[in-house]
Amino acid sequence: MRTNFLCALLFLTTISRAQTVPIGQWGTDDLLRVQQLTGKIDAAQSLTARPFFNSVLSDTLAVLPVSFSLKFNSHHPYGWNDAGMIMAKGLQTAVSAGVYAKVGPLSIQLMPEFYYAANPAYATTAGYGSNAGKSFQKLYPGQSSIRLHLGPVSIGASTENLWWGPGQFSSLMMSNNAPGFQHLTFNTTRPLKTPIGSFEWQLIVGKLNEDTSAAFENAYLKPSHPRNDWRYLNGIVLTYQPKFLPNFFFGVTRSEHLYQSDLDRKSGFIKKYLPVFVGSSPSANADASSIPSDGAFSFFGRWILPQHRAEFYLEYGYNDFKQNMRDFSVNANHSSAYIAGFKKIIALKNNQLLDLSGEITQMAQTTGYVVRNAGNWYEHAGVNQGFTHQNQILGAGSGLGNNVQTLQVKKINGLQQLGIKLQRIQQDPKGFGGNTNSLGMRDLQWNDLSIGFLGQQKFNRLLLSGELQLVHSKNYGWEKGNKMNLYSYIRCSYFF
Repeated sequence: MRTNFLCALLFLTTISRAQTVPIGQWGTDDLLRVQQLTGKIDAAQSLTARPFFNSVLSDTLAVLPVSFSLKFNSHHPYGWNDAGMIMAKGLQTAVSAGVYAKVGPLSIQLMPEFYYAANPAYATTAGYGSNAGKSFQKLYPGQSSIRLHLGPVSIGASTENLWWGPGQFSSLMMSNNAPGFQHLTFNTTRPLKTPIGSFEWQLIVGKLNEDTSAAFENAYLKPSHPRNDWRYLNGIVLTYQPKFLPNFFFGVTRSEHLYQSDLDRKSGFIKKYLPVFVGSSPSANADASSIPSDGAFSFFGRWILPQHRAEFYLEYGYNDFKQNMRDFSVNANHSSAYIAGFKKIIALKNNQLLDLSGEITQMAQTTGYVVRNAGNWYEHAGVNQGFTHQNQILGAGSGLGNNVQTLQVKKINGLQQLGIKLQRIQQDPKGFGGNTNSLGMRDLQWNDLSIGFLGQQKFNRLLLSGELQLVHSKNYGWEKGNKMNLYSYIRCSYFF
């Protein structure tokens, strides 16, 4: 076992010639967690504010790996956490490459990404989907950044994808479901130790854009024609590991975004540019004439057990603020969502491991919608685009108001992996569209059941990974009838 894990650790160190380990790239997301649970990464790292930093690099110039990705859907759009790839039928491709340089406290990482999607027509319904009738291609700055490093903290400008919170398959606030957006960042690069425990954080201000002529993920893949104006985003994630509770992490995330043209209407530096540090008053929250904005927050916990090679975690959030304590006590779960999950590593014979992971993502409205409609997560009255960038949801990308249950088992032998994934998706089960007999809900429920096969293999300097899922959609598009979809995702990365 030691030989295989040293191989994996050496691989992680090699790709970390970059200042950060980009999210969703090079097969490293799960490897980081496995390495931590098996004692190869410091247990003081929360892994709840990524990208992961390699903070011990000396001055260097490096060529980053070249990656080529393919995504395919045979019947209808499916799949998430793929950055600039869009929800579409047919074949999509992505290419990324770059360089990294560090001189003293200054680092520059250039890693652009190019995407192309054939985007052919697919089966739509009255409630779901639309066809653009044209292919899609886009060049993004990708996982690029310029940073000034000051001990355990970093200040800089970046377009990297962010992942906030403890989730493995989804995150309520930030994930790599959408392409990375322009942002300024002030963050820790390693746990900041104090007499009461360790702290990690990331504070950002950024710019969110959209294509008002294209479909939106938070509008059931239909064009919504929102106000055509870029949005100012302020967000923060803060994680604390108490000194008296080793291996426990507690954290919060908070975001606030509003239209750029409304930004000048705000007064005061903090209220204008750093609203995450200002609570929304009950009167302002209820006043429809106030400056329209969209805010959300979550709190989370992660508990790792290195001796047992296991972890448990929970993230719980709100996309609407409580008016007062009475509001909280009477309807505590109004506008709420949560993610809960676990990971367990089991040692096998012949230097192999078994990785057992599970996660529940719950974003549908609670039963309280009957008397008080909260809307779904990632949409709010203040900002019509919702919590999106380039029409894609910034957080959990499974779909608007969806519930997801995931169980995954993988056999790991160094960098070689083979596994199976079972998944169930309830597509917006509390969505409106019915009559009073169904309490306003649609008459038909759309549920996806999938079985997937995972694999990863390293060939000298080439790392090949892939996923193949067979998806059964019952009452696809909330209309009677079942459909089958073949989903596949393949990534090939070459390391210099």
